[in-house]
Amino acid sequence: MEENLIAQFRLLASTEHVTALPDDDVVAFTRDLAFPLFNAICGARFRPGSETERAAALVDGYIARGLPFLWWATPSTMTPEIDAVLRSRGIEPSPEPGMHVELTRDVDPRLGTGVDISPSPVTGELVEVMASGFGFPAFVVEPLRLALADFGPEVLFHVVARVDGAAVSAGSAFVTGRTVGIYNIATIESARRRGLGHAVTATLMNLARGRGCSEAVLMASEMGRPTYERLGFVEVCQTPQYVWTPSH
Repeated sequence: MEENLIAQFRLLASTEHVTALPDDDVVAFTRDLAFPLFNAICGARFRPGSETERAAALVDGYIARGLPFLWWATPSTMTPEIDAVLRSRGIEPSPEPGMHVELTRDVDPRLGTGVDISPSPVTGELVEVMASGFGFPAFVVEPLRLALADFGPEVLFHVVARVDGAAVSAGSAFVTGRTVGIYNIATIESARRRGLGHAVTATLMNLARGRGCSEAVLMASEMGRPTYERLGFVEVCQTPQYVWTPSH
Protein backbone atom coordinates (compact mmCIF):
# COMPACT_ATOMS: atom_id res chain seq x y z
CA MET A 1 0.00 0.00 0.00
CA GLU A 2 2.78 2.40 0.90
CA GLU A 3 4.69 1.56 -2.27
CA ASN A 4 1.65 2.20 -4.43
CA LEU A 5 0.79 5.55 -2.85
CA ILE A 6 4.35 6.87 -2.70
CA ALA A 7 5.03 5.76 -6.29
CA GLN A 8 2.25 8.08 -7.46
CA PHE A 9 3.71 11.03 -5.59
CA ARG A 10 7.16 10.24 -6.93
CA LEU A 11 5.83 10.06 -10.49
CA LEU A 12 3.99 13.37 -10.17
CA ALA A 13 7.11 14.95 -8.67
CA SER A 14 9.03 13.97 -11.82
CA THR A 15 6.70 15.86 -14.16
CA GLU A 16 6.72 19.46 -15.34
CA HIS A 17 3.46 20.14 -13.52
CA VAL A 18 5.11 20.67 -10.13
CA THR A 19 8.48 21.69 -8.75
CA ALA A 20 10.10 18.87 -6.82
CA LEU A 21 12.17 19.63 -3.76
CA PRO A 22 15.75 18.33 -4.06
CA ASP A 23 15.64 16.29 -0.85
CA ASP A 24 16.40 12.59 -1.25
CA ASP A 25 14.79 11.51 2.04
CA VAL A 26 11.24 12.58 1.17
CA VAL A 27 8.96 13.07 -1.83
CA ALA A 28 7.86 16.70 -1.79
CA PHE A 29 6.77 19.19 -4.42
CA THR A 30 5.11 22.57 -4.83
CA ARG A 31 3.19 24.60 -7.36
CA ASP A 32 1.71 28.08 -7.34
CA LEU A 33 -1.80 26.64 -7.17
CA ALA A 34 -3.97 26.93 -4.08
CA PHE A 35 -4.77 23.23 -3.86
CA PRO A 36 -3.18 20.67 -1.49
CA LEU A 37 -2.56 17.89 -4.02
CA PHE A 38 -0.16 20.15 -5.91
CA ASN A 39 1.69 21.12 -2.73
CA ALA A 40 2.38 17.83 -1.02
CA ILE A 41 4.73 15.78 1.11
CA CYS A 42 4.85 11.99 1.29
CA GLY A 43 7.23 9.12 1.91
CA ALA A 44 9.44 10.79 4.51
CA ARG A 45 12.30 8.58 5.65
CA PHE A 46 14.43 10.94 7.70
CA ARG A 47 17.64 9.87 9.39
CA PRO A 48 16.92 8.82 12.99
CA GLY A 49 17.49 11.77 15.26
CA SER A 50 16.84 14.32 12.51
CA GLU A 51 13.07 13.87 12.24
CA THR A 52 12.08 16.94 14.27
CA GLU A 53 14.49 19.28 12.51
CA ARG A 54 13.72 17.98 9.01
CA ALA A 55 9.95 17.99 9.52
CA ALA A 56 9.98 21.49 10.99
CA ALA A 57 12.02 22.87 8.11
CA LEU A 58 9.69 21.32 5.54
CA VAL A 59 6.44 22.29 7.24
CA ASP A 60 7.53 25.85 7.99
CA GLY A 61 8.67 26.28 4.40
CA TYR A 62 5.28 25.21 3.08
CA ILE A 63 3.42 27.39 5.58
CA ALA A 64 5.53 30.39 4.58
CA ARG A 65 4.36 29.99 0.99
CA GLY A 66 0.78 30.55 2.16
CA LEU A 67 -0.78 27.87 -0.04
CA PRO A 68 -2.78 24.84 1.15
CA PHE A 69 -0.65 21.73 1.43
CA LEU A 70 -0.89 18.17 2.68
CA TRP A 71 1.38 15.64 4.33
CA TRP A 72 0.10 12.17 3.47
CA ALA A 73 1.30 9.71 6.11
CA THR A 74 1.82 5.96 5.94
CA PRO A 75 2.73 3.60 8.80
CA SER A 76 6.48 3.39 8.16
CA THR A 77 6.93 7.02 7.09
CA MET A 78 5.27 8.75 10.05
CA THR A 79 7.09 8.98 13.36
CA PRO A 80 6.03 10.50 16.70
CA GLU A 81 8.50 13.32 16.07
CA ILE A 82 6.97 14.24 12.69
CA ASP A 83 3.45 13.98 14.11
CA ALA A 84 4.41 16.30 16.97
CA VAL A 85 5.80 18.92 14.58
CA LEU A 86 2.65 18.90 12.48
CA ARG A 87 0.33 19.10 15.49
CA SER A 88 2.41 21.92 17.00
CA ARG A 89 1.58 23.95 13.86
CA GLY A 90 -2.11 23.23 14.33
CA ILE A 91 -2.21 20.55 11.63
CA GLU A 92 -4.30 17.65 12.87
CA PRO A 93 -4.55 14.32 11.02
CA SER A 94 -7.72 13.17 9.32
CA PRO A 95 -8.05 9.41 9.92
CA GLU A 96 -8.15 7.40 6.71
CA PRO A 97 -8.15 3.59 6.75
CA GLY A 98 -5.85 1.82 4.33
CA MET A 99 -7.71 -1.23 3.02
CA HIS A 100 -6.70 -4.37 1.13
CA VAL A 101 -8.27 -7.29 -0.72
CA GLU A 102 -6.88 -10.18 -2.74
CA LEU A 103 -8.09 -10.34 -6.34
CA THR A 104 -8.94 -14.02 -6.55
CA ARG A 105 -11.97 -13.74 -8.84
CA ASP A 106 -13.98 -11.20 -10.76
CA VAL A 107 -16.62 -9.39 -8.72
CA ASP A 108 -20.11 -8.43 -9.83
CA PRO A 109 -20.36 -4.68 -10.51
CA ARG A 110 -24.14 -4.94 -10.08
CA LEU A 111 -24.93 -2.45 -12.81
CA GLY A 112 -28.31 -0.82 -12.39
CA THR A 113 -30.79 -0.06 -15.12
CA GLY A 114 -29.46 2.44 -17.61
CA VAL A 115 -25.89 2.28 -16.19
CA ASP A 116 -22.90 1.74 -18.45
CA ILE A 117 -19.26 1.70 -17.35
CA SER A 118 -16.36 1.85 -19.77
CA PRO A 119 -12.63 2.67 -19.79
CA SER A 120 -11.89 6.34 -20.37
CA PRO A 121 -8.90 8.33 -21.52
CA VAL A 122 -7.97 11.38 -19.45
CA THR A 123 -10.53 13.89 -20.66
CA GLY A 124 -12.04 17.05 -19.28
CA GLU A 125 -15.28 15.13 -18.76
CA LEU A 126 -13.55 12.49 -16.62
CA VAL A 127 -11.82 15.05 -14.41
CA GLU A 128 -14.93 17.22 -14.14
CA VAL A 129 -16.86 14.25 -12.74
CA MET A 130 -14.09 13.58 -10.22
CA ALA A 131 -13.85 17.26 -9.26
CA SER A 132 -17.61 17.55 -8.85
CA GLY A 133 -17.80 14.36 -6.79
CA PHE A 134 -15.04 15.52 -4.43
CA GLY A 135 -16.12 19.15 -4.34
CA PHE A 136 -12.87 20.41 -5.88
CA PRO A 137 -12.81 24.00 -7.15
CA ALA A 138 -13.19 24.51 -10.91
CA PHE A 139 -9.66 25.90 -11.31
CA VAL A 140 -8.23 22.47 -10.45
CA VAL A 141 -9.83 20.64 -13.40
CA GLU A 142 -7.40 21.56 -16.17
CA PRO A 143 -4.17 21.25 -14.11
CA LEU A 144 -5.37 17.89 -12.82
CA ARG A 145 -6.25 16.70 -16.32
CA LEU A 146 -2.80 17.58 -17.61
CA ALA A 147 -1.09 15.91 -14.68
CA LEU A 148 -3.11 12.68 -14.96
CA ALA A 149 -2.49 12.52 -18.70
CA ASP A 150 1.27 12.43 -18.06
CA PHE A 151 1.08 9.19 -16.07
CA GLY A 152 0.39 6.93 -19.05
CA PRO A 153 -2.27 4.21 -19.36
CA GLU A 154 0.19 1.41 -18.59
CA VAL A 155 0.32 2.50 -14.94
CA LEU A 156 -2.81 4.63 -14.48
CA PHE A 157 -6.18 3.88 -16.06
CA HIS A 158 -9.69 5.19 -15.54
CA VAL A 159 -13.36 4.35 -16.02
CA VAL A 160 -16.46 6.49 -16.34
CA ALA A 161 -19.97 5.44 -15.38
CA ARG A 162 -22.87 6.84 -17.35
CA VAL A 163 -26.55 6.83 -16.49
CA ASP A 164 -28.72 7.19 -19.56
CA GLY A 165 -25.66 8.53 -21.38
CA ALA A 166 -24.64 11.18 -18.86
CA ALA A 167 -21.27 10.84 -17.08
CA VAL A 168 -21.96 10.76 -13.35
CA SER A 169 -19.26 8.66 -11.67
CA ALA A 170 -15.61 7.80 -12.24
CA GLY A 171 -12.54 6.16 -10.76
CA SER A 172 -8.86 5.47 -11.34
CA ALA A 173 -6.46 2.56 -10.83
CA PHE A 174 -2.69 2.86 -10.37
CA VAL A 175 -0.57 -0.26 -10.88
CA THR A 176 2.70 -1.11 -9.14
CA GLY A 177 3.84 -4.65 -9.84
CA ARG A 178 0.95 -7.00 -9.04
CA THR A 179 -0.79 -4.44 -6.83
CA VAL A 180 -3.47 -2.04 -8.00
CA GLY A 181 -4.37 1.04 -6.01
CA ILE A 182 -7.97 2.18 -6.40
CA TYR A 183 -8.27 5.98 -6.33
CA ASN A 184 -10.53 8.88 -7.22
CA ILE A 185 -13.84 7.03 -6.79
CA ALA A 186 -16.28 9.91 -7.16
CA THR A 187 -19.96 10.32 -7.95
CA ILE A 188 -21.74 13.59 -8.56
CA GLU A 189 -24.16 14.44 -5.77
CA SER A 190 -27.35 13.99 -7.80
CA ALA A 191 -26.42 10.40 -8.72
CA ARG A 192 -25.40 9.09 -5.29
CA ARG A 193 -26.99 6.18 -3.43
CA ARG A 194 -27.46 4.22 -6.65
CA GLY A 195 -24.58 1.77 -6.20
CA LEU A 196 -22.29 3.58 -8.62
CA GLY A 197 -19.32 3.63 -6.25
CA HIS A 198 -19.61 -0.16 -5.94
CA ALA A 199 -19.94 -0.57 -9.70
CA VAL A 200 -16.96 1.65 -10.54
CA THR A 201 -14.72 0.07 -7.90
CA ALA A 202 -15.67 -3.47 -8.96
CA THR A 203 -15.02 -2.64 -12.61
CA LEU A 204 -11.55 -1.28 -11.81
CA MET A 205 -10.79 -4.39 -9.72
CA ASN A 206 -11.81 -6.67 -12.59
CA LEU A 207 -9.81 -4.71 -15.15
CA ALA A 208 -6.75 -4.80 -12.89
CA ARG A 209 -7.12 -8.55 -12.39
CA GLY A 210 -7.23 -8.91 -16.17
CA ARG A 211 -3.90 -7.07 -16.28
CA GLY A 212 -2.31 -9.54 -13.89
CA CYS A 213 -2.81 -7.80 -10.55
CA SER A 214 -3.37 -10.14 -7.60
CA GLU A 215 -4.24 -7.63 -4.87
CA ALA A 216 -5.94 -4.26 -4.53
CA VAL A 217 -5.46 -1.46 -2.02
CA LEU A 218 -7.24 1.81 -1.36
CA MET A 219 -7.59 4.61 1.15
CA ALA A 220 -11.21 4.89 2.20
CA SER A 221 -13.33 7.89 3.02
CA GLU A 222 -15.95 7.59 5.74
CA MET A 223 -18.64 7.67 3.05
CA GLY A 224 -17.00 5.02 0.90
CA ARG A 225 -15.86 2.54 3.55
CA PRO A 226 -19.10 0.48 3.75
CA THR A 227 -19.03 0.02 -0.02
CA TYR A 228 -15.44 -1.19 0.04
CA GLU A 229 -16.13 -3.57 2.91
CA ARG A 230 -18.94 -5.15 0.89
CA LEU A 231 -16.38 -5.70 -1.88
CA GLY A 232 -14.15 -7.60 0.54
CA PHE A 233 -11.69 -4.87 1.53
CA VAL A 234 -10.45 -4.94 5.12
CA GLU A 235 -8.55 -2.27 7.03
CA VAL A 236 -4.86 -3.08 7.41
CA CYS A 237 -3.42 0.29 8.46
CA GLN A 238 -4.07 4.01 8.76
CA THR A 239 -2.94 6.49 6.11
CA PRO A 240 -3.97 9.85 7.61
CA GLN A 241 -3.73 13.14 5.78
CA TYR A 242 -2.46 16.25 7.56
CA VAL A 243 -3.86 19.20 5.61
CA TRP A 244 -2.96 22.84 6.22
CA THR A 245 -5.00 25.70 4.82
CA PRO A 246 -4.41 29.42 5.34
CA SER A 247 -6.59 30.98 8.03
CA HIS A 248 -7.25 34.10 5.97
